[in-house]
Amino acid sequence: MANGLMSIGTFSRASLLSIKALRAYHAAGILVPAEVDPATGYRAYLATQLADAAVLRRLRALDLPLSDVGEILRARDPDRTRKILTGHGELLQERLARIAQAVDEIHSSIEHPASLTPVYVRDEPAIQIVEYRGQVREADFPSFLDTAYAALYALLGRLGVRPNGPSGALYPPVVDDVEEVVAYVPIAAEAQLPDDRGPMALGEVPAATVAVLTHHGGYDSIADTYQLLGRWVAEHAVSADLQVREAYVISPADHDDPERYRTDICWPLDRWPSTTEGKTR
Repeated sequence: MANGLMSIGTFSRASLLSIKALRAYHAAGILVPAEVDPATGYRAYLATQLADAAVLRRLRALDLPLSDVGEILRARDPDRTRKILTGHGELLQERLARIAQAVDEIHSSIEHPASLTPVYVRDEPAIQIVEYRGQVREADFPSFLDTAYAALYALLGRLGVRPNGPSGALYPPVVDDVEEVVAYVPIAAEAQLPDDRGPMALGEVPAATVAVLTHHGGYDSIADTYQLLGRWVAEHAVSADLQVREAYVISPADHDDPERYRTDICWPLDRWPSTTEGKTR
């Protein structure tokens, strides 16, 4: 949105919270939109609310009751947060320091985004791919991608076709409880697939102008990079209704150390001003 507000769809993708969850958190008074259109009921959020969304998402992943999550967000007090988490059970004790550090890092990254890898804009051409589709829950993303890439690379090996770039995946522009995920490997030219190819097919990733932010490290913290990129899009551009792309520049297939992983998150744009802070590459 031009005014810096984020539609519920854009906020959903940036925060990795489903629209269904955002509506529930609004109803519970935990994450209230900055604006609700009285005529249409459409919700809009401030980019600064991504910090609260990230804290909320992490606490809910620990099965913390909504009432406690709401109290933590309202209090914004580390001591109160520790007291609530301690009371949630001994199981949380081992995670307490990591959670407190994550919350501090989230707020720091939102307040000082320039200290991280900058967002830039680039034009991506259409590419031919061999793809593997599935309806997947977020918790099952790793196992789905492992299965998909094993099958894709095995098929290309049988055909004697070399990949034409790093593997990638496409995710819908709006987060849902179950999403259609497309794992793919680029190829230089269209190939003839055998009849016993299983769920794999030829496809194309369409040309698009994308905002890019590179995530450094393992996938457990990729949500932080999504919120930074989503905030940049909300403040500088207009999001296109296309699948978000992840390109696994350095993946587990390339290195055993997750700290060495590099993932380009590519957010399709409908339009963007020429005077943004990002740099075209």
